[in-house]
Amino acid sequence: MTDLPDRLTELLEHAVRASDPEVALHALTALRRELDAFERVQAWRALDAGSSYGAVARALGISRQAAHRRYRDLAEATEPPLGADEPPRLHVTPEARAAVQLAGEEATALGAVSMGSEHLLLGILRAGDAVGAEALRRSGVSLEAARRYAQPTLAHNGNHAEAGERASAVTDYARQVFGEALRHAASEPDHAVGVDDLLLAALHDAEGGACRTLEALGVSADLVRARLKP
Repeated sequence: MTDLPDRLTELLEHAVRASDPEVALHALTALRRELDAFERVQAWRALDAGSSYGAVARALGISRQAAHRRYRDLAEATEPPLGADEPPRLHVTPEARAAVQLAGEEATALGAVSMGSEHLLLGILRAGDAVGAEALRRSGVSLEAARRYAQPTLAHNGNHAEAGERASAVTDYARQVFGEALRHAASEPDHAVGVDDLLLAALHDAEGGACRTLEALGVSADLVRARLKP
């Protein structure tokens, strides 16, 4: 499986060398999606390393307010308030933050009024980390196929957005998934919440959209979980 730099190079070459303009346009569209996901991960890495929103904004050529809107809401959602007796916050990796943000965009693009684990599956694939996304790809799950066969959660339990709320907003569901991932990560000292933790949380509910999407693709959720183990 090619890594992200190879994938970006491959798409660019495909677009430049295509003799059919429609093929070139399709390749450019795919390249834009990949570059957008790559940009999100790099921006989160910069913020995680201590860069200011102003510095990230200057690097991206956008206003500080735009950078703040794009990243601050999710940062707050992944850092829930703690009670006096609760342990210190666990660190959330830039890739995990980007995956959830991209999941919200996937939900919006698919016309969903709320973000489900099926969209988190897509966000993880777009974020393209070397553990969670790679486990899905090695199991035969591609972004294009997952989009085509995405299945919604069967039972809604009130943890999704209200009708009319932007799916790209950080929903109660996103917080629930992060909570599940945090609980899993808390069992290991000094463990950062990564995309693999998010994927395990997304696959926790057998009737959830992530598991149902894998089933529609003929992929076992147990196989994906097994590929996440070191």
